[in-house]
Amino acid sequence: MEAKLKFPDEVSDILEKPVEKSLIELVAIGLYRDGKITLRQAADLIGVTIKKMPQILQKHNTYLSYGLKELEEDIAYATSSE
Repeated sequence: MEAKLKFPDEVSDILEKPVEKSLIELVAIGLYRDGKITLRQAADLIGVTIKKMPQILQKHNTYLSYGLKELEEDIAYATSSE
């Protein structure tokens, strides 16, 4: 899906990274915070390692949540041939 948004130059000047990357990061963190996606899925969306996610979450005042869903995902990942 593609969406076009127009931002004032002031917004771009404030952001630490390109607007597109910042928006994807905010969406991924919001979905994670709401329990819609797992930590691994958020990391994949943002394009970082799962080890980097706690730092990103902290920057956005979001707590790390580790529940049954994440445990099952980690077990499946650990036992896969990837």
